[in-house]
Amino acid sequence: MIAAESDLNLEVFNRYAGISLPRHVAYPMPTWWSDVDADDVEGMRTDARSPDRDVDMSLYLHIPYCESLCKFCACNRVIMRHDASGAENKVDRYVTAIERELEQLSKSVRSDRRVKQIHWGGGSPTYLSGSRIAQIQRKICEWFEVDAQAEVAIEVDPRTCSPEKLGELRKAGFTRISLGVQDFSEKVQEHVRRIQSFELVSATVKACRELEFDSVNFDLIYGLPYQTVETVGDTIKKTIELEPDRIAYYHYAQIPEKIATQRGMDYTKLPNSLTKLDMFLLGTRLFGEAGYEFVGLDHFAKPGEMLSRASEDDTLQRNFQGMTTGGGLDLYGVGVSSISHYLGVGFLQNAKDVDAYVDRIEQGLLAVCRGKALTKDDLVRQALLNDLYCGIEVDPGKLEKKFGINFGEYFKTELETLRELEQDGLVVISASGGFRATSPLGRVLLRNVAAVFDAYLEDDAYRVGDQNCFSANA
Repeated sequence: MIAAESDLNLEVFNRYAGISLPRHVAYPMPTWWSDVDADDVEGMRTDARSPDRDVDMSLYLHIPYCESLCKFCACNRVIMRHDASGAENKVDRYVTAIERELEQLSKSVRSDRRVKQIHWGGGSPTYLSGSRIAQIQRKICEWFEVDAQAEVAIEVDPRTCSPEKLGELRKAGFTRISLGVQDFSEKVQEHVRRIQSFELVSATVKACRELEFDSVNFDLIYGLPYQTVETVGDTIKKTIELEPDRIAYYHYAQIPEKIATQRGMDYTKLPNSLTKLDMFLLGTRLFGEAGYEFVGLDHFAKPGEMLSRASEDDTLQRNFQGMTTGGGLDLYGVGVSSISHYLGVGFLQNAKDVDAYVDRIEQGLLAVCRGKALTKDDLVRQALLNDLYCGIEVDPGKLEKKFGINFGEYFKTELETLRELEQDGLVVISASGGFRATSPLGRVLLRNVAAVFDAYLEDDAYRVGDQNCFSANA
């Protein structure tokens, strides 16, 4: 056992690891958002347009379609074979709705604001033809001021994206490709219905390099049924062989009560908590030995890659896309279920059902259905949690300067609670009240540390639970 060979206290790990906790891809989490109307939306957008705010933009476009179902997937997706009855008409309506929402959005933002990032997610954005994607990109450039150095990224399914389509994407201005790899074990792939060979992924990476994309990224998942430490180690070594610039090493979240497709998983073959811990530690070691830098909660990047640079210059942020760059940008979400985050103002989310989203756009209505205006306390805690997840430590002086608070007084109760975690070896607290997560225990249990500062949770949420939900933790 790898964990037994480290200095990690397994008794402490077992006490904290069974606690179901939020992933904090936003703060407050969407659980605490509520319905909004047109006046609420206009109020937030008016605040975001304030001449006092010198904030540029990031655009996120959600394309929900996939040709086949991956059983682990928790994304908002629609399974639609290209040859299915009515498929072309449904997709055409959705693309038209996307374009209408983009045009509508362009009229609600200040004309001097530049788009510094564009990210296409899904689903599988490459379900669309390269020409259709290029068409939408042209309209974005027509309706918005897109910076000449903007990062333009897209999530790619290697099974449905030929070298020719990659060439179309490069010609359309895309600079970064994110590949959904997940795992290279044939047995695991067969069980989760995501069959793509190492040779296919290798050929896709080679095509991306030849087309000179700035960055090629991999998404990997550990904790899936039939995975072992040995098979995960093999996936990691094959990943290192292909030399992606950035790696997201996600823990599989098993929540069948919320995600119906996960009910088809063989629960008896899920690795246990200690095995998943070994997978995490193995990944951390092997990626580190290969020269990758550990970035935030669960990402790795080559030195000098955009994510590493963002970590160094304090522009790294954690949001619904994972660890991302552009921490000083407003995020505008377009498409079904997309989320907008206006810095210092609040969150807005579009309708989560594709038909409902399209109907609202076709009727000339706003696609937004719920959101959350942020209080000062939300903003303070949001900043603290972002620093914790992205930098593994919290500097009181930074928060005091930004928000005009006395850190020790503001978080008096939380700091008292944090002493308990310090005694257990999860954090080290400085004389000023600042703290950092220890390695490896504190990093593995980082959500437990974060829970102490989440005002929407019960006071003792960080240490009580159902003792079988490690899926929500590492």
